[in-house]
Amino acid sequence: LTRLLIRKGALKNALEHLNRVTTRRTITFVISDFFAPDFKKTLSITNKRHDVIAVNITDPAETRLPEAGIVKLHDAETGEPSLIDTADKRLRELYAVRAEKLALDREQLFRSVNVDSIDISTDSSYVEPLIRFFRTRERRMKRR
Repeated sequence: LTRLLIRKGALKNALEHLNRVTTRRTITFVISDFFAPDFKKTLSITNKRHDVIAVNITDPAETRLPEAGIVKLHDAETGEPSLIDTADKRLRELYAVRAEKLALDREQLFRSVNVDSIDISTDSSYVEPLIRFFRTRERRMKRR
């Protein structure tokens, strides 16, 4: 059920579902691109009940728009199509700036609700980011 809720883009609903069905404190890995709207408050509540670790999956295509001419894209959430001219340098620059802002906003959101995060890219191995995360977390826990 939780997988289905996330697939539909309802990250907030998946977190609410976790809070309803899980009474014991858990370590919860939330794997997503975190593009879902309006889930900050629910993430904060969930992190107070559980130890939430956000695993942020990114694809290089989300940060760099290749110069490929006119392409038809479909919105991943709504399926709505649109035509864009990727040969337009200004469009590619705006795309990169927007992607950077989204990444910074996501980092700020995680910090604001005290959620640890791991960034994993689809174009490289996930092993190093995971090892780095757990080593950092282990050092932090030892200091407590």
